[in-house]
Amino acid sequence: MAEYTAAVQRRVAEGRYDAVVVAGDFTQRNFRGQFAAAKAWLDGLRAHAPVFVVPGNHDVAWWWKPVGLGLEWPMLRGYRKWISAELEPTLSLPGVTIVGINSCHGIRPYTLTTRLRDLSVVGAVRPEQWARARTRFESAPAGDLKVLVFHHNLLRGDLSRRWGLVNRADGILQAVETGADLVLNGHDHQTRIEAVELPGRRMIVSHSTSFCERTRGGLPAAFQEIEVTPAEVVVRACVWSSEASDFTPRNDRIYPR
Repeated sequence: MAEYTAAVQRRVAEGRYDAVVVAGDFTQRNFRGQFAAAKAWLDGLRAHAPVFVVPGNHDVAWWWKPVGLGLEWPMLRGYRKWISAELEPTLSLPGVTIVGINSCHGIRPYTLTTRLRDLSVVGAVRPEQWARARTRFESAPAGDLKVLVFHHNLLRGDLSRRWGLVNRADGILQAVETGADLVLNGHDHQTRIEAVELPGRRMIVSHSTSFCERTRGGLPAAFQEIEVTPAEVVVRACVWSSEASDFTPRNDRIYPR
């Protein structure tokens, strides 16, 4: 909705953030006009802060290559033209390294599922993609917070009951093995902030909702503010308030590093 995107643009213009991460779905139907509108919004953000983006499943024209048969180059033509030529970017900030993965492959042999409603919707991260992310994190400066970004929700939705990735819970272990400290996703249309606890290892996972009215459970739109210090990571849900016509902070989650 326009009031959501305008509020975010205002906050970014006020210099509140060192960077902005958008985890895909810049369009609804892959239309040129939708890409152009998204580009105009992103350009407004980029005037004030670095903007880090990855594709969403709605940004992929999967029908050009269904089940791996057809042409590959048109699938992300609109995204590359209007949003970013780079599908898996890396951004280095003081104390933070951000690595992106493209989890949106359309309908391929490795994304097939018995749930027909998930065809072209479910995501996948290939072994070489996990390996590439791990290599990028290994070259990050010592002490950096390592942030992994891809569109599909890593955790099973507690309202949708749907996994974002075709390999389901296995994706959690594969994300951990990259060395990521924090994973940022979208896709499930629900705000969620959780810590995955493994022996000797914690990985924070933050799912953000959408800037439209399609949210799970009728919950308001929201995004996450993330503060990083040498001692802790704070993930703060900023939830839309109709009364304030702005996003208001709620539910800080504080994790020691």
